[in-house]
Amino acid sequence: MAVNNNSTICYLTDENGNPINSLNNAMNCEEVIEANGRENVQIVLDGQEITLQKVIIRKTGFVVVQTAIGSIQCTSIPIPFCLFEEALLCAPEGTEIRCTVTDFNCFANAIFQSGAFQSLEICLDICQSIQVVGNANLKIPGQFCEFREEINSSCVNRSSLVPPPCDIEFNTGKQPSKKMPNSKHFKEGITNRSSAQQEELCVRTEKVYDWIVTRSSLRKMIEEDPFICIDPCILGLFVPAIIACERQLSGTIECDGQRLSGVPIFFTASSDVVSFTPNPAFTDDSGHFTTVINVPAETPITPGTVTATTTVFGNTISNELPTSFICLADPCILTLTSSEETFNCNGVVSGNIRCDGQTIEGVEVTLTSDPPILSFDPNPAVTGSLGNFFSGVTVPDNTPPTDVDITATATVDGQNLSETVTVTVECADTCDLTLTSDPIIMCEGEITGTVTCEGNPVEGAIIEFSDFPVVGTFIPNPAVSGADGSFTTTLTIPEGTPLVSTTITATTTVDGENLSTTIGIQVECPKVECPCKFRLGVEGNAAPALVNITQNNIPSQLLGTINVTAIQCFTAAPMCNPAVNNFTIAFGSNGTTINFVHGRRIEIECEDNNYARVRGTAQASGNLFSGTFEVTIEVSIDPSNIGTWTIFATDFIGDSFTTTFTAPTNPIAFIGDCNETL
Repeated sequence: MAVNNNSTICYLTDENGNPINSLNNAMNCEEVIEANGRENVQIVLDGQEITLQKVIIRKTGFVVVQTAIGSIQCTSIPIPFCLFEEALLCAPEGTEIRCTVTDFNCFANAIFQSGAFQSLEICLDICQSIQVVGNANLKIPGQFCEFREEINSSCVNRSSLVPPPCDIEFNTGKQPSKKMPNSKHFKEGITNRSSAQQEELCVRTEKVYDWIVTRSSLRKMIEEDPFICIDPCILGLFVPAIIACERQLSGTIECDGQRLSGVPIFFTASSDVVSFTPNPAFTDDSGHFTTVINVPAETPITPGTVTATTTVFGNTISNELPTSFICLADPCILTLTSSEETFNCNGVVSGNIRCDGQTIEGVEVTLTSDPPILSFDPNPAVTGSLGNFFSGVTVPDNTPPTDVDITATATVDGQNLSETVTVTVECADTCDLTLTSDPIIMCEGEITGTVTCEGNPVEGAIIEFSDFPVVGTFIPNPAVSGADGSFTTTLTIPEGTPLVSTTITATTTVDGENLSTTIGIQVECPKVECPCKFRLGVEGNAAPALVNITQNNIPSQLLGTINVTAIQCFTAAPMCNPAVNNFTIAFGSNGTTINFVHGRRIEIECEDNNYARVRGTAQASGNLFSGTFEVTIEVSIDPSNIGTWTIFATDFIGDSFTTTFTAPTNPIAFIGDCNETL
């Protein structure tokens, strides 16, 4: 629909969007002086050729547009404007231009289609008075006179004014021979109006060389959405990223900042087999509602949505959130992915074990290959607190390109789990790089290895270290191999790190040959697991975002919509709950989908109730990425509840997803200490 001028207002503001009533304070009107000064222009006026100067005037300022889409109120960010115009004036050297805006009108037309912004047209109409002034000394006879009435200038056409010629002569000259009247003499003249006293007065004043009143206009088209829209009535809804068999959903209804009680909330889902109890649910005295969603048994993982709808003051309000439904007869799932499709001498496999939607810690995962030419470190790998595991893969020297099946097997509560991936392996290196570590490092541990070529140790090789996901610091990094080809570094894990699985990679170059090897380990350095708590989401579950993508070392950009949720250690009571551990990211752009699900933290932090950060691992899904990614989500929230979100996700081989965008936060968003309540 198109929002017309009857429901749209446009007004002058400062650069921060604060309305300004005074025209002189709201915008700048000034001369732009070119490097060579004002240009002289010869014109013919009343049959006489005269010389005028070309004066360039610049008017700048900001406007804000307000409009409405149904019950939704939309206010634009401050929109800058800049208007240049030229005028031919008598403006000789030594004069200055004074520009005063006397009238301003702004008209706007916002066009939306199905609630989505299409375009914004702004038309400005500005009237200004432009004077050319300079200092002058005048000798005039002083006598008493009546005050003239004030002249009210109006915006008239420049052509109706005849400019005074530049050679107008005033009675000016050197200092007069007669002194200025003293104050006593002057006062006597005022008190005796009938006297005929006259004096020749020397007055320093301003000479007006030229003066015009003119009107200018500007039409400005805005193609990118400048609006921040707020629905006076907000239906908040919390839906987890995965609903396994049965889960409680909650939310609130709020209008103009006030929670409403006794409002019926109706629920629907994209899957017909899903049911809600109760349906509808009614808000309590605090405007809060709950319902329980049920997923039938033997439902495979199915992407879908949950929608809550109500009607308040005659307006229908709804909120739809993405999720996935699952309730398997076999409740445990093992996933397995490879870091690359081809392993050149070494590589990494990783995976995850979940039961009933929850990650499972401490499960041994055995790795085998067919043909049995590969070695794995560690083997078995053990899942960490995030349910994931890593293992380095080594390909024997002089192995030609070979297709190999890698299989991971595990047993959970008597259930045998298995998953297989196929990779191509090869290795023609004549040099070897090995890496060794304890299977579990508690806060600090040594990483050792050797560098050899054709069985002989290599001295002086420079070995660099990295870990994925990043869990600690290597000292030294790089390390240098000794005479026996060995090297050592120490991995330090920060306090507060839960038991997590990670990979350690060592790389070096020997005689122009690049060597690399990777092992999988677990690390832990316990402390308080929940230093704070937060519940975050994007209002309306969608915000425009420009994301930077790197895939197979090829960068690109995608413009689409994004939704982010992050719930860590949150409970409405004065405490923290370490079991609350989830974050998800969903992005879509013209059929391309990139999702990060099953997000589990490595660390979180909060600051001043308006900043939160979580770093952890998540599983990529969609039609662009797959496998385990390290993900960092940061958000800073201003007093207007506008969040600046920063997302960075990367996998072991360097594929990445990054974006920074601004969007209002969900009304139920919260950041606080463990002793704070909602």
